[in-house]
Amino acid sequence: MAFILVTVFLAALAATIVVPVLPQLLKSLTGDAMAQMSTVFGAMTTLYAGMQLFAGPVQGALSDRFGRRPVILISTFGQAVDSVLMALAPTLSWLFAARAVAGVCAGSVTAASAYVADVSEPDERAARFGLLAAVFSAGGAAGYLIGGLLGETNPRAPFWIAAGLGFINLLYGYFVLPESLSPELRAPLKWRSIHPVGAVASIWRDYPILKSWQAAMFLISFGITGVNSIFILYVTFRFGWTPRIIGFYATFVMVSSIAIQSGLVSRSIKLLGERRTLLTGVVVQTIAIAASGLAVAGSQFVAAVFLLLIGGVAEPVRLAIINRIIGASDRGRLSGAERSIISLNGVIAPTVFGVMFAAVVGAGPLAPRVGIPFFVSAVLMIPAFAITLWSVNRSPTPADATR
Repeated sequence: MAFILVTVFLAALAATIVVPVLPQLLKSLTGDAMAQMSTVFGAMTTLYAGMQLFAGPVQGALSDRFGRRPVILISTFGQAVDSVLMALAPTLSWLFAARAVAGVCAGSVTAASAYVADVSEPDERAARFGLLAAVFSAGGAAGYLIGGLLGETNPRAPFWIAAGLGFINLLYGYFVLPESLSPELRAPLKWRSIHPVGAVASIWRDYPILKSWQAAMFLISFGITGVNSIFILYVTFRFGWTPRIIGFYATFVMVSSIAIQSGLVSRSIKLLGERRTLLTGVVVQTIAIAASGLAVAGSQFVAAVFLLLIGGVAEPVRLAIINRIIGASDRGRLSGAERSIISLNGVIAPTVFGVMFAAVVGAGPLAPRVGIPFFVSAVLMIPAFAITLWSVNRSPTPADATR
């Protein structure tokens, strides 16, 4: 678990460490035009997610066939190399190419999720997926923090730090990390499992109940991915946040996420049970996203985000439930299908929300309609809740769980 958590932390860090310095780079290329910056920013985010869209199912299927360990180690090596490329990037085009490499290598999260399911008993999975989510959030927040603070003095320094940590993690994993999937549980490699459409279609064909679970996840992910993709531009425009303030905000998110996901998930399940924890979390997230769009001051926005982090207890419970539905030899395939859906949203949502944000910035930072991207995200949560409610009543309870 220790190595897996470090791996996921670094993957999230590598994905976000470049974000705080992007506005400064884009500003010099767009003449400080917020609408144009939004479009270019969305294009870079879309490229990253597009690479993940194809890499996720490939790595998930390979982890089911050859084991989690080799996939994780190769991806870790690729992430370290990508950080070096970004540190040396002389042009924005080179940076785009490096982000493409980062998207391919971020598939280690797919194998890492399957690894956690492999090494956890059924009643431990929700709490451990919560810890995984906490570390992923912490890595993303650390990326913002490092990029925001060091980026003001030396935009290249954050990438060198990420590269060094990546190579250290690679050596640690090579000598320490054991394999979690025994040879007798490994599945044959099938073409239908290694491309995005096939990965989703094949898992739905074998486990039809996953259609509704992943439909709800698609709606939630689309909205959250969309508002996350415009986050830097949004808080810069609406609240006047600087990279340093974003760094402090990232620290707040990191500490809060670790505390909530590592402690609140298991306590919520003991108090409410899995199903009520899941449904309550979705409701809380809906309210929090709407409140984020209504916030006209940075302090109000931070309070709404804290509420959103509390609602995040829903995701590890969802993962625990759907991992009970499938067999051990299909966990990589499931993770690949999940990554395909998330990555598809990463391709589509930034463009949609980038255009949406560009259309409302003319009203000024205090205008209520500037929060429209968040309102749209909240609206998408309503059908997601209904589908989740339908799904949870047709899925196995903890008493039905098998290893």
